[in-house]
Amino acid sequence: MKCITVVTLGKLIEAHMEHDEEKFLSYANFIAEACEEVGEIRKAGFIRSKIDGTHRNQPQVSLDSSNVRSSWRDDLMNRFTRVV
Repeated sequence: MKCITVVTLGKLIEAHMEHDEEKFLSYANFIAEACEEVGEIRKAGFIRSKIDGTHRNQPQVSLDSSNVRSSWRDDLMNRFTRVV
């Protein structure tokens, strides 16, 4: 059974910083395989979609819209001002 440790993540970061794509992909695939072994299929799929680029074809959801934040903040403030 594969085990993801801090060393694994450190090596992944190191490969990225060194622009070593082969090493980076090796560690990323290792992490995806470790997820699959423990039944975390969605997590493994997420990692693999980032590796092969298929995530770009998926719909994007943004919660950072200023309108969404503003309306959420206004709603929250209205709730507190009614209570006080």
